[in-house]
Amino acid sequence: MLDASRSAEVETRFRRGFRTTLSYPRALLGNYRLPELPYVTEERYARGLVLILPGIEGLSSLSHSLVHGLNDGGVSQALEIFDWTVTVKPGVFNLWLPNRSSRLAARIAEHIADYKAQHPDRPVSIIGHSGGGAMIPKTLEALAPGIEIESAVMIAPALSPGYDLAPALQRIRRQLFCYRSRLDWYFLGFGTWTMGTLDRRFGTSGGNRGFRVPCENDRERFEIYRQKYVEVPYRFSMIRDWHYGGHLSCMNRVFVERHIAPRIVPEISHPQDQRNDQAD
Repeated sequence: MLDASRSAEVETRFRRGFRTTLSYPRALLGNYRLPELPYVTEERYARGLVLILPGIEGLSSLSHSLVHGLNDGGVSQALEIFDWTVTVKPGVFNLWLPNRSSRLAARIAEHIADYKAQHPDRPVSIIGHSGGGAMIPKTLEALAPGIEIESAVMIAPALSPGYDLAPALQRIRRQLFCYRSRLDWYFLGFGTWTMGTLDRRFGTSGGNRGFRVPCENDRERFEIYRQKYVEVPYRFSMIRDWHYGGHLSCMNRVFVERHIAPRIVPEISHPQDQRNDQAD
């Protein structure tokens, strides 16, 4: 009976992973004919809030895949997508409007404050992909004094490696996770060299090579990085969860279920979480 149950689980994950992989080109259509998601209800809001910031493409099948994966992984809080992007295409315009991104970060921070005012004891987490991942530190910096979130996950963030994360880390109760991949050379290598990052730097992104950790002489900043910043580099073993190291496969529904969801609900664990996240 257990073998049959395990076999059914593997088959379900295979179908989900395969379908998600086939849907990547669908992201080019944006939110065209995307169905409504059932994960924003009063019952879920009463448990907590997970705010999802999509990449520069805006609301798309990629952000839907992320939301479904979180739900598959046992995240029972409200899963709300906040589309911070402009509707003008191409989406790279969202990297070229730093003043607008700062204003949007303030709006997202205000949205978090409103939720915390209504649900002061409920946890809030933020997850962002690419440009949305780059928006996370800006959002945390914009939070009103006294407000902090539970955790944050930057997936392939389009932010420069030298960006100072310390102010953002001070607004997080647990940890900030950064999923990066050196195989993401087209979007976060060539792309950010030619088009720039959200903080208007030109070069390989932190979502590719990681972020610079302060030296030990800078004691205060070094300590907060040590305690609250967790870098998760791509490993080839992630292929089994449909992540091939690129910019889109990190949003695969199965990868999100197995790797991202446990960061939001830490009591949920999977075998791969027992490995050393710091090993390339």
